[in-house]
Amino acid sequence: MKEKITIADIARESGVGVGTVSRVLNNSAHVSAKTREKVLDVIKARQYTPNVVASRLARKDTVETSVGLLLPDLTNRYFFEIFESIYHRLRGLGIDVVLFNYEKHNPKVIKRILDAQVSALIIFAFCLDETEKNLLRQWNVKYLYIDYYQKGEHSIWANNRRGGSLAAQYLMDKGARKFCYISVTPPSDATENRLKGFTETLRSAGYENDIGVYESTLNETNGYETGLKIVSDGLYDGVFCYSDEIGLGVLQAVRENNADIRVIGFDGIHSTRYMRLSTVSQGPGQIGTTAVETLMNILDAQEDEMEVSYEITPFIVDYDS
Repeated sequence: MKEKITIADIARESGVGVGTVSRVLNNSAHVSAKTREKVLDVIKARQYTPNVVASRLARKDTVETSVGLLLPDLTNRYFFEIFESIYHRLRGLGIDVVLFNYEKHNPKVIKRILDAQVSALIIFAFCLDETEKNLLRQWNVKYLYIDYYQKGEHSIWANNRRGGSLAAQYLMDKGARKFCYISVTPPSDATENRLKGFTETLRSAGYENDIGVYESTLNETNGYETGLKIVSDGLYDGVFCYSDEIGLGVLQAVRENNADIRVIGFDGIHSTRYMRLSTVSQGPGQIGTTAVETLMNILDAQEDEMEVSYEITPFIVDYDS
């Protein structure tokens, strides 16, 4: 029996992604002449006839390619705002978005991604292991990290240490003199670097007293409960929160008790504007836009490029909280 050739086989032998093969089949202008010729040579050599899936991809009323988004937690409002920006940008380009929930180092997740034949993958806030990376590379699926720096990989990441420093300066400027930080569980490089920048700036300004550290999970409810504890302890008048979601809960606890405590969050989500929570903003909407532009450049590159590393510089949005 003659071996069945698939679009994925053509992609692998051509050294391109399945989305590129689909664009060649669709006679899209968004493929270089060199790449088109290489793909067509493989198609001719293997006597490939597009199957139903490839034919559907080639129809004019459907998108030409798709991008997968691998998210650990869609309930995180910061991630959701980045996702929302990415979704609208990609749909504007005629590209489908396929959402995958991440289960830590579960090979079935990568298999689902490969089965979906996405052209590229955007990964939020964690690193793939070597097995997962090799599977994606084997099938020429490009990937980009967001909110996570990985040396030698394409990534968009925030300068968390700089953000912590900005938070410390903000609280000092507002008159706070006794400071604490609310970390997030489980721990991460991001929370450690934010605390490091926060502590270093306070120490350099002459604040040698112990800086308190509390812990919260990543939601308003636990932020509120932690805020009540800080108010009850009565030890601090300046609170830096790992995230805006935690900060919103803390701010509510402070306001309910009329406590003289300054609060600043981190991320820059929409609701800080309405709740008047000052924040160290990463500009989530702009991160989404930058991610799409970066990914399109990676996909359009004729050959694998050096790592694309884009550092987000956080900035203060002051609502006098």
